[in-house]
Parts: sequence; structure tokens; C-alpha cells
Amino acid sequence: MVRQRGRRFSDAYFIVSVLANHETHPRLGLAIATRTCGNAVARNLIKRLARESFRLNQYELPAVDVTIAARDTARLAPASALRASLDKHWKSIARQG
Repeated sequence: MVRQRGRRFSDAYFIVSVLANHETHPRLGLAIATRTCGNAVARNLIKRLARESFRLNQYELPAVDVTIAARDTARLAPASALRASLDKHWKSIARQG
């Protein structure tokens, strides 16, 4: 639902879809595919980074559902680049309010 009807933000590493929810807090969904990211080690690393970044930034976000999908380039990117990318997305979502 979020990926079909939500607003979409994207860059080289992630596609982030955002849709307002009826809760009082933001919620996170992850779509990190095996075909995109490869083995379980790479997939789980990306998922851990995304969850941690969301945990640190969730209080600045409005009440929205957020779905994060990884692109092929995320598999080979350094963790610092992935964190910076996600931080940029959180700021864009907070601005859109």
C-alpha cells in the first residue's frame, strides 16, 4: 500500500516510500530483496543500518508509514554512505511534514 500510493524519494542507494498513517508515531517497513542485495550477511547489514537510522530519527518524523527498498548499489556501498543517504531521506520526510 505504501509503495503504491505513497510519496517516493530515491537516490543511488535507496527508494523510500512515505504515506501518512492514522497512528501517533511513524512506522518502518523494509523491502531488502535477496536478488538486489545478495546473501544474508549483506541483506542483514543493510536492514540493521536502516533500523538503527530510523530509531535515531523517528522523533523528528510526522506520523507516517515509511518503506525502504535497497538498490543494487547499496550492497557495495560503505556503511557511512548508507547512513548519510538515510539521514538525507529522514530530513526530506520531516520537511514535507
